[in-house]
Amino acid sequence: MKDLEFQYIIERIVDNAKDAFDDAKANRNDYFNLGKSLAYYEVLDIIKNELIVRDIDLADYKLDIDLERLI
Repeated sequence: MKDLEFQYIIERIVDNAKDAFDDAKANRNDYFNLGKSLAYYEVLDIIKNELIVRDIDLADYKLDIDLERLI
C-alpha cells in the first residue's frame, strides 16, 4: 500500500472517531455509541503506538492529538 493511501485511511478513521466520540458524549446512556467510541480509541491507540515505535511523524496521519481528551 502506498504511503498516501495509508495516510488517507488513517485520517478517515480519525475523523470518524471524532464523530463517534461526540455522539457518545452527547448521550452517556447510549451504550452502543460508548462502545463504538471505545473501539475507535483502541484502534487509534494501537496505530499511534506503532507509528511512534517506527519514529514516524504523527502529524502526517492527523494523530498528533491526545486521544484521552477526545473520549
